[in-house]
Amino acid sequence: METPQINKSISPNIPSEISNFFTDELKNYLVIKDGNIIITEINKNFKNLIIKNEENNLKIIVPKNFYENQTLHFFYFYENKNSNNTVTIELEANAELSYFEYLYNIGETKISIVSNTYLSENSKLTYTGITNFNELSQVNIKRNSYISAYGRSLYSVAEVNDGATNVETNIYLNGKDASATIKTVAITSNKQKVKIKQIIEHNAVNTEGYIENYGVSNNQSTLIFEGIGKISKNMKKSVARQQNRGIVLGEKARLEANPLLFIDEYDVEASHGAAIGKIDEEQLYYLMSRGLTIKDAERLIITGFLSPVVKLLTTKELKNDFVNIVNKKTL
Repeated sequence: METPQINKSISPNIPSEISNFFTDELKNYLVIKDGNIIITEINKNFKNLIIKNEENNLKIIVPKNFYENQTLHFFYFYENKNSNNTVTIELEANAELSYFEYLYNIGETKISIVSNTYLSENSKLTYTGITNFNELSQVNIKRNSYISAYGRSLYSVAEVNDGATNVETNIYLNGKDASATIKTVAITSNKQKVKIKQIIEHNAVNTEGYIENYGVSNNQSTLIFEGIGKISKNMKKSVARQQNRGIVLGEKARLEANPLLFIDEYDVEASHGAAIGKIDEEQLYYLMSRGLTIKDAERLIITGFLSPVVKLLTTKELKNDFVNIVNKKTL
């Protein structure tokens, strides 16, 4: 493995919002500051991975037939006023990787992140992430995934930061029987504006693509989901499905879901749906009848609503951090 081995006890200036995760429960992690690896704590099970870091470009190569059921954690934090970095993950044939990223910044920052993943035949990627940027941040994130035959990817990302944010996820199903799922959880608050665009493009037969969005808009914020399922001509037996669910908390809050399907083939399955509204009053009444305040009842419902990401977090500290962010943004 081509990574620096830096002992966490002498690590330089790690913000407490990240160092608090460094408990005995957390295994296998790297810390990247402004595009440079500063801490590596990885066990021997990952010794065959190649990890390179050159000029804000982090590259991870997962060798053929690699399998490890533990998650590899990456904590990124940014201090520079203009931060740019690229992450590339390459899975060779029959390889599997579970990757987690946590994105955080300090001060006023313009952040641009590009993530590219390449899945060879019969490989599998589980990609989980949390963004926790502050209200002074301007964020552009672009995630691209290119999937070969029989490859599978699952993206589960919580966009729960406080900054002005644009996120674009593009998945290209380039080999037969390839499949992908994008699950996005997003919470906006105050006057924040967030736009999340997702595309799954079917470029081979028998491919499957699923988009699931779960959003909460509070105060005077704006949250927009735009999901696109595209099935090209002759890509028979393909499946494109999309589901959007949203809760609007503030009277001036705005939450939009714009599901789109571009279908150029008859022998396929395609569908989309959206359900957006306020919290169910019967659920609130039931929880309040059990002694909860209205705010605690709302938070409990929202936390359950956002469970697609919570259940993928690997430590108690990460789960607590996510719940604390949710509580803060739904005050």
